[in-house]
Order: sequence, then structure tokens, then C-alpha cells
Amino acid sequence: MTQPLLSYKNIYKQYNQRQILSGINLNVEPGMVIGLLGKNGAGKTTLLRSALGLIKPDQGEIRVLGELSHQLSARNKERIGYVAQQTFGYEGFKIADALALHRSFYPNWDIQLEKKWLKRFELNDHNAINDLSIGQRQTLALIMAMAYRPKLLILDEPVASLDPIARREFMSDLFELALESESGILFSSHITSDIERVASHIALIKQGELLLFNELDVIRDTVRKVSFKEPTIDLSAYKILNQQLNSAIIYGHMGEIISGSLAVNTLSLEQLFVELHG
Repeated sequence: MTQPLLSYKNIYKQYNQRQILSGINLNVEPGMVIGLLGKNGAGKTTLLRSALGLIKPDQGEIRVLGELSHQLSARNKERIGYVAQQTFGYEGFKIADALALHRSFYPNWDIQLEKKWLKRFELNDHNAINDLSIGQRQTLALIMAMAYRPKLLILDEPVASLDPIARREFMSDLFELALESESGILFSSHITSDIERVASHIALIKQGELLLFNELDVIRDTVRKVSFKEPTIDLSAYKILNQQLNSAIIYGHMGEIISGSLAVNTLSLEQLFVELHG
């Protein structure tokens, strides 16, 4: 059995008596592209940073490439790529000099990939980092994280600052990286169209709890909104993700008729997000 690239086991984390993560269990396997979907404040960034050993959970165990996340060896750190929400560093450098320094830490750096992405995203390596826009800095950070083809890539809202064309091209590259390098990718976003474009799996987090984790196609096929007149309707055969007075969002529907329902409707990922958080 293949060892997960990243494994969260029963993870809890609390800040100032507020529960940020609650009982998280999640595995990232080679070839997976997992879109972590949730509102701001849902716990996404804490979950991602804990995988890097930057935050230690109060309870549970996180293993990265077979090692505990807070005890990563130098060798395994070279096999992990990470892009934070807010990129920083290399002020005073030109792009070429920043890349040369960054490249020196990674023996498996793909210089052709670096050049390809610089050209694709119209970054001139003679430009100064200080003169770059927020979107250009984010693009450069993505190049720095992906050009050495890491086995595990962790991205926190990686494309929020990019224009729609750059987002689309980056998402295409992200999927290709996972396929070519058998990497595992975990990226957070609240842009459902980006997740639907590239993710093989969806992890939906709400108030620190993992409500749903499965292949994107399975979620599309088995999540439904059930409308009903009487609140006594029996939905015990399903996982109820959200329930209102005359409707419920259920998981596990296989096309069968639900007695007492007025309508059973499919949901897009965006509709599901709104229903769970609206």
C-alpha cells in the first residue's frame, strides 16, 4: 500500500478558547489534487501551515513524507513546495538574482520549466522585485514553489491575486505537475470555478470541521438538495450536511426516490458552498 504524502490524523487546534480545527482526518496521496474549500476563518490556513510544522496541533498527528510535520528532515523539506497567501522576501533583488538564490537550495530545479513560466506569465527577469505588482509577486512565488517539481505542494489561496487568464493557465500547469511528477497537491481557495477546473478531490471545511472529502465527481453525483413539506421526512440513510425548515443538503444519494420529498435537485460546487454557508 502506498504511503500517503501527507496524513492528518484526528487533528485539533484551539486559539484563545476558540476551536480552529476539530477532528480532522485527511490523506493526500500521489497524483491527488485536493481543493480545500471553505469560508475565510474556516481553518484552511491553520490546516495548511500545520503540515509544514509552522503550527503544532493540540491533539493528533501529522505526517509529511513519512515524518512528523514538526520534525522534518532537510531532505524532505527539499521535496515540499509552499506558497502562502501573502508572499514576501527578496526585496532589493532582481527577478533573475532572486531565482538564482532560490534555485541554489534545490538540486532538482527544472530550469526549462522556470524559463517557460517566466515567458508564459510575462515576467522579465531583469525587473526588480520591488517594482512587481501583487499578482506578479504571487506568480513568481508559484514559480519558485513549482520549478523543482516537489512531491508535495501546499498552496494557500495561490491564485487570488492573479487575473482570470493567468489563473486558468496556472491551474492547467498545476494538474499537469501532479500527473507528470506523481505529486500530491493540497490547495485552498474560495473560488469554486478554479477548484472545479483542476481538483480531483474536494475537501470542504466549515468552522474547523471537515464536512466532506471525496472525489469531485462523486460529490457531484451524490450531493443533493431535498425539498419537503413535512419536517418529519426520513433522511437517516444519508449524511445531512445542512438542514433548514423545508429543505436539506444530503450526501450519499444514489438516484433513488426519497419518500416525502417535493424535489431532489443537483447542486454545482458554488451552489453547495452557498447552501452550506449562506
